[in-house]
Amino acid sequence: MLRYKEIFLGNRCNNKCLYCLYRRSDLLEPDFNTLTTGLKRGEEDSIAFYGGEPTLRNDLLDIIHTAKKIGYRRIKLITNGQAFSDEQTLHQIVNAGCYLFEIKLWGSNPDLHDYLTQTSGSFWQTIQGLKNLQRLSCDKFICLRIPICNQNYADIISASTTGINLGINRVVLSLQDQNLRFKDLLPHIKFAINISILNRVWILTEGLPFCVMQGLEHHIGEIYYGYGNTINLKSYKHHKRCQDCIYRETCRGIEVEYLTRFGDAEFSPVKVSKYSQDIRPLYE
Repeated sequence: MLRYKEIFLGNRCNNKCLYCLYRRSDLLEPDFNTLTTGLKRGEEDSIAFYGGEPTLRNDLLDIIHTAKKIGYRRIKLITNGQAFSDEQTLHQIVNAGCYLFEIKLWGSNPDLHDYLTQTSGSFWQTIQGLKNLQRLSCDKFICLRIPICNQNYADIISASTTGINLGINRVVLSLQDQNLRFKDLLPHIKFAINISILNRVWILTEGLPFCVMQGLEHHIGEIYYGYGNTINLKSYKHHKRCQDCIYRETCRGIEVEYLTRFGDAEFSPVKVSKYSQDIRPLYE
């Protein structure tokens, strides 16, 4: 299981996303000296920087350079990618030592994306950033992160295709909205998975439990990088049907807000799965 040391760079952002976890939080922006202390190596040999929008920090290049100097093998930047519409900024970040990028895209068109980011022009800036990333001659890895909500779940197939056409290496479909029923979302998830597989792009989900993803468990992102990340501020719990599930000790359960709103009647425990024997060793 590949684990990243996750470093929060502050909640400042050039978007005002409707489903942002950090815009309404009281998390403070750490100064450079505090960050330097937090960068010290532990068991992880990989590090991810997130926010807010990390590219708004004037000292981002120094932060990346410091992480590289400490010896992190993988340095990832989780960003809306808008800053990369400026090629000079992108080349500076790459030259500092960052080659892994996770770009957030809320929709396949400017009307939907800009509505959810609440920022006019943000779609085209992100798309230009992805195009500039694609043109880089260095060995890089680009992940497209599609946050899912009620307003865009029917668009995730088109959004995934948009990223695939721009040369991304991976898609992550991340559930953000607990007002969205799993039964409505799942057909679109399955179709997006099939499209990605046909194009030989690996695709993962976040926030969907094993019982919902039966037959597709190997696409659950959390089995590869765990549940213990600091990026996710939500709370989860098991319900009574979880007791009979073969993934009881592996799955964190259902988000509390979802259970409060919809109950647990739709969930059926996984009794048998051809993937369970492969997944279990990842947690041992």
